[in-house]
Amino acid sequence: MWRAAHRAKHLIPEPTRRHTLRIAAITSFDFHRALDGRSWNPAWRWHERRVPLLRVQAADGTFGIGEGWSHNNDTAPFHARLAHLAPCLVGTAASAVPAIDAMAGDHWAAAAAASAIDMALWDLRARARGVALHALIGPSQRAVPVYASGGLYRDAETRADLAREMRGYIDQGFRAVKLKIGARGHADDLARAAAVRAAVGPDTPIIVDALGLLPPTQAAAQIDGLAAVGVTAIQAPLPVDDIAGLAALQSHGELTVIAGETTFQPLVLRALLGAVGMLQLCPALCGGITGVLRWAAAAREAGIGITLQCHGTAVLQAACLHLGAGCDAVASVEYHMFHRHLHAALPAGMQRIINGCVRLDERLGLGIDDAAFAAGGNGTLTRVTTTN
Repeated sequence: MWRAAHRAKHLIPEPTRRHTLRIAAITSFDFHRALDGRSWNPAWRWHERRVPLLRVQAADGTFGIGEGWSHNNDTAPFHARLAHLAPCLVGTAASAVPAIDAMAGDHWAAAAAASAIDMALWDLRARARGVALHALIGPSQRAVPVYASGGLYRDAETRADLAREMRGYIDQGFRAVKLKIGARGHADDLARAAAVRAAVGPDTPIIVDALGLLPPTQAAAQIDGLAAVGVTAIQAPLPVDDIAGLAALQSHGELTVIAGETTFQPLVLRALLGAVGMLQLCPALCGGITGVLRWAAAAREAGIGITLQCHGTAVLQAACLHLGAGCDAVASVEYHMFHRHLHAALPAGMQRIINGCVRLDERLGLGIDDAAFAAGGNGTLTRVTTTN
């Protein structure tokens, strides 16, 4: 699962249409869900989750849905940027996905808005062609390797509670798990990892997410300790811009180093390709479907695989799964067990884990249930603006 993946599929060219499918309206939404504040990681306590979403409508009624990233639940910059971009897109061809490149900019809100638009246009185009989105990505569908992402810190939780949580994911069909470390020192990190290893058995890959917080001078020794208790890979052991440090830890060889999660700057992503064992990409920030496919091709040339980050709503989860089904450069997809927002909108098949994989059906586009999406599921969905 954590080896470099095989050659990605080529995109299917857009077929000749009798008429050009044009964008008629773009509507932005804010998803909000109140949380109890008992779950946290070393950098953030989860009292709520806010996610910016959008819907692109074509003149013939066909639609597509997209999701953008937001910094610390602050969605206002995303919506402000989208309000600036949307008038430029209304009336243009929905097939003109590469034009989004010019809109990404050097601020996260611009990158997130461009990514959400790209995602929605892929969804729209697939629906217009009467196919699942993964069919536009690659000619052959494959089962998507996923891992259960959880293991947050929780108030009053014991290591036995953590072990039961992770064992529960194995019982649900997962064959790899991820947990947080870094909040209470190295000894606690080792104890958490050891408890999980005992719970999930000797062969289950275990990823730990350090949120870039390992002390640089102690990181190699700490990785040795994590490897000794059975950890397989480490996400963000150091800040993402510490390219030399990440490269040294990857060369150290004890754990696969994963990095890139909330990065969208091309220079940083390009540098990571030569530094880490696996590149992590968020489709809601790094250019949507188009952006992931471009970086997947670059990762293939560098001889490493990619893994897709997902801690948003069902829209992003579906996009990640379709990328995994159509592009075999995707070695794994994060399946978040805490951030399960709007998941009632996912098709039943996307909620079924069999032997560590999800197998998609042929529902059109992303496969998101439109009525369930509009209803807001386990949160509230508020319209922010409509441009037409």
